[in-house]
Amino acid sequence: MAVPASSGIARRRSTVRRAIIGGLVVVCLVIFTGYFREASGGPFHSVQNGAASVVSPVQEVATRAVQPLRDGWGWVNSLRDARDRAANLEKENEVLRAAAADNIVRDQKLAELESLQGVETTIDATQQLGANYKAVRGLIYSRSTTDWYRSARIDVGSSDGVVRNSPVVAGANRGAALVGVVTATSSNSSEVAFLTDGRTEVGASIPEAGNYQGLVQSTTPGELQMTGIPRAAPVKPNQTVVTGGFDSLALPSIYPRGIPIGLVTSVGSQEVDVQQTVQVTPFVDPRKLSYLVVLAPVSKKAKTRAAGG
Repeated sequence: MAVPASSGIARRRSTVRRAIIGGLVVVCLVIFTGYFREASGGPFHSVQNGAASVVSPVQEVATRAVQPLRDGWGWVNSLRDARDRAANLEKENEVLRAAAADNIVRDQKLAELESLQGVETTIDATQQLGANYKAVRGLIYSRSTTDWYRSARIDVGSSDGVVRNSPVVAGANRGAALVGVVTATSSNSSEVAFLTDGRTEVGASIPEAGNYQGLVQSTTPGELQMTGIPRAAPVKPNQTVVTGGFDSLALPSIYPRGIPIGLVTSVGSQEVDVQQTVQVTPFVDPRKLSYLVVLAPVSKKAKTRAAGG
């Protein structure tokens, strides 16, 4: 049963509580005053030292008992922080790797486009090519994946002036180099057969070795072989092989004369052979290409070449 606050009992209880609190305050003041005024060997200091000697072992034991828990908790927090930092660093690395890959792709694309500009400049500056062909730039959007790197499809076609048998070139250290030929066209796309396709043949010559006419064809993926060069021809490594302007039947070739193809890498023949076998490394590796330049015929002469006669 609750006691009313105004009753005598409640007032007495309140008075007692206040008296106790006041007494405790007075006692505390007396103890603190006496403690600070007495010497270090006084009774208050003795009581403190005695209490400390009793509590200290218990405190040490408690500290040792709790220390593994503290260490474990600290290790868990450190591990969590380390995982968070590792996750953040991995995210930053992913962003940096993506940015680096993007920069590499952009640099490669820029370098190839700059080389194509050199190709177009070379074509315009060459009287034979500039007067008979126009440069049509095409993007490769599909390609074969065989070891022969046989073909690719580009995004330009008959609506751009490209016809079947149009020569195809790409950027090289020498400005432009032959990489293949258009084998089929539609309105907005064309199929290109690379020189590294074993079925593609090109009439060629080596100007530094007397301009003898030979035939270039791929016999090994990524490499070319030139046949039909007489044994007496002074063919040596590092000589340039160019299109000859004539095919194996001495008729006008679909490729105009003088387009660089590659470098002679080795020459061989047997004592009984009347011809040399010339190994040629092409100037351009079609596996690395993203863009091609088609030589679209514009003159009657060039169109006759593309028609095969």
